[in-house]
Amino acid sequence: MVSTTERQSRDEPHPENEEPRPRSSRGGRRRARKPKTTPGDVVRGFVRFFGEILLTAGLLMLFYAGYEVYGSQWETDREQQGLADGLDEAWADAQETEQGPDSEPLPGSADSRLYVPSLDLDWVVVNGTEPDDIRYSPGRYTQFDSAPGEMGNYGVAAHRTPGLFWDLDLLDEGDVMVLEDGENFYTYEVFHEETVLPEDFWVVTPDPFEDASAEEPGRALLTLTTCAPKLNNTHRLIVWAELAETTPKSEGMPESIAHMAPEA
Repeated sequence: MVSTTERQSRDEPHPENEEPRPRSSRGGRRRARKPKTTPGDVVRGFVRFFGEILLTAGLLMLFYAGYEVYGSQWETDREQQGLADGLDEAWADAQETEQGPDSEPLPGSADSRLYVPSLDLDWVVVNGTEPDDIRYSPGRYTQFDSAPGEMGNYGVAAHRTPGLFWDLDLLDEGDVMVLEDGENFYTYEVFHEETVLPEDFWVVTPDPFEDASAEEPGRALLTLTTCAPKLNNTHRLIVWAELAETTPKSEGMPESIAHMAPEA
């Protein structure tokens, strides 16, 4: 027979089998002590904060630079299309009406079309080389009286950006370029390339390879100028070409640019 005392001792849990319960001084569960903030933690926080700001700023600058180099090509193509439409209309009107007295061309107005078949590029060339004139187009130096196919130097400047003269350095001696006006196609052949300083304006004079004289220039030149190196403007890359052939529009486009015809 089991006594009441023995039964109670069996039913009660033994202290050694019971998990200890941490208690606070008030009898509740004890809270974990919050670690103290040290000066090193503060410094690391500032470094992390400013590092994230610099990283974000760097990414924004990278995206902006990418747009400046490549994104602006879309705007260039759009503006070129508008200039091309206006130039074709002007040439058509000129053939139907009598030409009035010569006058100074308006800055930024379309003057000719330039083809570079080895780069598979063509542009409308406008009058003037001021920043507003050549924002989306190559521009003709108007300081000298020159025209496509005529004796003298038809000088053209453009920015070193994709869609314009970005790959001008890829032209080699013997490559051809073609200028188009209202009546003819003029094929020029590259014969010289040089890098000069920005103040070397002699490169677009009527005959850069002859001593200055009062005589008329003895050949028809096409000169392209742009910044060098890429993404910089410390120097100027110059490419010269000389007139090799004139093709009336009635005979169609020259073979060198036939693949660049609009219907092609």
